[in-house]
Amino acid sequence: MSSRKYDIAIIGAGPGGSSTAYFLSKYGFSVLLIDKTEFPRAKTCGDGLTPRALDVLADMGILGKIQQEGFRIDGIHLFAPRKKRLYMPIPQKGNLPNYLVTLPRLQLDQIIFEQAIEAGAIFQGNTHITQIKKIPQGVRITGKHKQHPLEIDARMAIIATGANLKLLRSSKIIQKAPTMILAARQYFENVNGLSNNVEAYFDGIPLPGYGWVFPISETVANVGVGYWPHGIARHWKPENATQVFKNFIKLETLREMLNDAKAMEPIRGFPIRMDFTTAPTFGEGALLVGEAAGLVNPLTGEGIDFALESGKLAAGHIQHTFERGDFSPEDFLAYDALLREHFQRLFIMLTRIRKLYINPLLISRFLESAQNIPDLQLMLANIILGHQDAADCISPKTIRQVLLGR
Repeated sequence: MSSRKYDIAIIGAGPGGSSTAYFLSKYGFSVLLIDKTEFPRAKTCGDGLTPRALDVLADMGILGKIQQEGFRIDGIHLFAPRKKRLYMPIPQKGNLPNYLVTLPRLQLDQIIFEQAIEAGAIFQGNTHITQIKKIPQGVRITGKHKQHPLEIDARMAIIATGANLKLLRSSKIIQKAPTMILAARQYFENVNGLSNNVEAYFDGIPLPGYGWVFPISETVANVGVGYWPHGIARHWKPENATQVFKNFIKLETLREMLNDAKAMEPIRGFPIRMDFTTAPTFGEGALLVGEAAGLVNPLTGEGIDFALESGKLAAGHIQHTFERGDFSPEDFLAYDALLREHFQRLFIMLTRIRKLYINPLLISRFLESAQNIPDLQLMLANIILGHQDAADCISPKTIRQVLLGR
């Protein structure tokens, strides 16, 4: 059994873990970045990067490379039942980019990962971590590297394992499975009618939920579905996201787009966590970032931006922790307070928006009203992108506009 010691050990080398590793390495810490696979590796996702995500990538010095390898998106098309549709350009907000970028996670994660390594992080792949335990000098991390027992000591740990719950359970950070979205996606080439817009469909999908077509080039698209099989809806919603996906691509619009297309891989199903408002954000000696803390948009299912932002926040917090030499439970509670300050209200309001509008009664009405009310359309675009207080969307004024169309 090998044993080494680092300032910080990070489990999970996706956007959340690798961004944390980058910022900590730039601050001068010795960082071990651990993943169960070797890189490069693919990851099932919608592949969209919001302006908020692009802003952090700019801080990391890799926005230019992301723009070079990715596909620029200038607008959002929303489609609802009764042939209601709405087009929204990506609005300008401060110094944030007024566009999105789509880039497959195979490429995106590799770029972020390489930047972390260049900054000084040490990587160890093919490593399965099974437990994190508090010890007087920090944490002891145990697992296996290429089937050989492994033991790592660090002053602190970061858990960035996404929707995978095994390590959180074995480290006693969570006791029961959190709320999950069910999702599935597939890449297609030779797709008809793609443009510099992403498309979201609220037709042919169990609601709340939506289907998407995200172009990643002029002829290739990430096509997928995501839906919430929770609460009373669980009684009539299918549990198989693959079947929901197959039903979705039978829609007339999708059939026309995919008429000449060829699937590039099998359908990939995946769960998505979005329970941040009630999720733990730390354990003994360990901080959680990204989806491991439930940080996925409860309206759109997008989580890369929150993974990157929480990674940057975690690194800043850890820097102050080491400066003060305060590794007490109160310091971990302060990290939780930091995340709550940044994300709690947003997540609560986005959840309320989903419950209020993403249903057969109001979604078509909302899109129809937004077509006629420019301010309502702009507000919706800004809220989807996290640019505006989501509470504005459920104010009495907005509800009145939606219902009356004026």
